[in-house]
Amino acid sequence: MHGWVKQSPVGQDSSIRRYFRVNKGAQTAILMETVPDGSPHATPGHSLNDFIRIQSWLEEIGLKPPAIYEADLEHGYLLLEDFGDLCFRETMKISGRAKAMYVLAARVLEHLSQTDCPLELPSYSESHVHKRHRRVVDWYIPASRGVKNEEGMLEAYKAAWDEVEQSLPPCPQGFLHIDFHAENLMWLPDETGLKRCGILDFQGAMHGPKPYDLANLLEDARSDVPADLRMRILKRFDVETRAWYRVLATQFHCRVIGQFIKQACVDDNTSYLPHIPRLENYLRDALKDPLLKPLKQFFDDCGVDFSPLGDFNASDIRAIVARDAY
Repeated sequence: MHGWVKQSPVGQDSSIRRYFRVNKGAQTAILMETVPDGSPHATPGHSLNDFIRIQSWLEEIGLKPPAIYEADLEHGYLLLEDFGDLCFRETMKISGRAKAMYVLAARVLEHLSQTDCPLELPSYSESHVHKRHRRVVDWYIPASRGVKNEEGMLEAYKAAWDEVEQSLPPCPQGFLHIDFHAENLMWLPDETGLKRCGILDFQGAMHGPKPYDLANLLEDARSDVPADLRMRILKRFDVETRAWYRVLATQFHCRVIGQFIKQACVDDNTSYLPHIPRLENYLRDALKDPLLKPLKQFFDDCGVDFSPLGDFNASDIRAIVARDAY
């Protein structure tokens, strides 16, 4: 990376990675700094080799990941194209062009869905991402009720989901970005077509149910997408995709609402608690769908209606959460 001068940190990332804007004369780039692959500190979904091979494929199929200028895998560095500072979320705040931003992102997902991916990727169904949707039971339910869970509650929750999923035809499988939301998409007005959407943070990609990324985009845990816009975009997809969207979005919320509580209780990270009311709203609305009737019955039987959580006391919650909570 000779000749480049480090300027300042950029972006926010909860992983071990760090990013810096660097320059060489008038040219700028982004330096990704992380641990080398194989390091005892390396974590799943953060492989430099995965970043490189997925970047190459995305570029090959006509999308716009950042170009890789240089790589020092031995020491954990990549020098990447600088997309600037305007992610889709910031662009929408400045321009008010929410519809155009979300439609473009949905078109990117349509392109990904229609393109066979030859890469070997981890299985979503076997991943921690999927398994963690039980966290609504492990963490949210005791936090909302103030008492320990009864025996068999987790099994009943899983049985409800089995009943829901078995009522649907198999879900189409393909490439999943896994973290496809408006802060990981960059607005590149000097590009054309789908390349106006710069794609970041794709190294944790998996193989799994295609509507998952759409659910992540349209029911973001950290910001609201207007309901009419969400419905307008969903109409671009067939009935089967919309049904699985409802399943996957609800599982996503079940995972994240419990995860935010766990982070507050275990890691003393309360920064995500303000998003819990949004997740409660998502879940209340989702459970109105007849498709999720078995899941609604489960929560009704538990006395959980996703009304506002109220005062949060981490020590009280830790005292009633099961020892094997995930």
